[in-house]
Amino acid sequence: MKRKGYSYSICRFCLSVVLLFPFLSVAVGQSVKVNVKAPETVFIGEQFRVDYVVESDDDVREPVIIKNMEGFSILYGPSVSSTRAVRFNNGKRITVYTTTSSYYLEASREGKYTLPRAEITVNSKKYKAESVKVEVKSPKDAADEVDAFVKTTVSRTSVSLSDTLTLTYRLYTTKEIKRIISADFPVIKDFYTTNITRSRQTFRDEEVNGKTYKVVELRRLILQPRNQGQMTIPEGQVSVEYSTPTGRRVRDMWGDVYDETIRSEKSLILEPVIIRVQDLKAI
Repeated sequence: MKRKGYSYSICRFCLSVVLLFPFLSVAVGQSVKVNVKAPETVFIGEQFRVDYVVESDDDVREPVIIKNMEGFSILYGPSVSSTRAVRFNNGKRITVYTTTSSYYLEASREGKYTLPRAEITVNSKKYKAESVKVEVKSPKDAADEVDAFVKTTVSRTSVSLSDTLTLTYRLYTTKEIKRIISADFPVIKDFYTTNITRSRQTFRDEEVNGKTYKVVELRRLILQPRNQGQMTIPEGQVSVEYSTPTGRRVRDMWGDVYDETIRSEKSLILEPVIIRVQDLKAI
């Protein structure tokens, strides 16, 4: 009977260890990342958003609380949102939870400032984000500081007469535009064209060489060659307008008070594209 009791105790011990292993595995293999998303440069009086993003294997919904930010006024925040995504790593299914704490700020004065580092505690362990710096400049420098360009892309640069290809113009800008003043798209004579541009366009973020741009598709065309030879789609030009707040409130001639802004324009070149149209036998 003693041996049976001894065996039973050993079995219970082994079962406890086996049941404990999954929890140990989660604790040891836990992955937590804390990032800060913010613009590199803003202007005095400009309102912008800063996101503190927490990615974890666990559902961490604790907001990142920031009470003061030197050089900035906190207009609103934190606004907390959570998402869940399923990823596969080496054939293993992984669930990643993302919690974003968003703050809406207004730049108060000129200078270079370091945003407060986010710090959270998950399973008694502290995690911190890297320091992020934001430079506040005078609105007079707004036009020179905007990095913007139009990217011209074609789906194919060598086609036959029976082929079709896609021509796309995308606008990249580091600052939101107020409006497109004019768009002088090139006249395309050597191709039949069909405009498939969507009527409603929204900006999306895209990272290029470590810098975040706001991107919108200006025009998308389907082309089919009319003749053989080396065809050039000529360059064009787009003019856009930016509006930058000065941080001052002024009164107009009728007595109404409004936020003063500085308007600036920028002309962007649509680069030409060379397409080679060959006989079907030569391709």
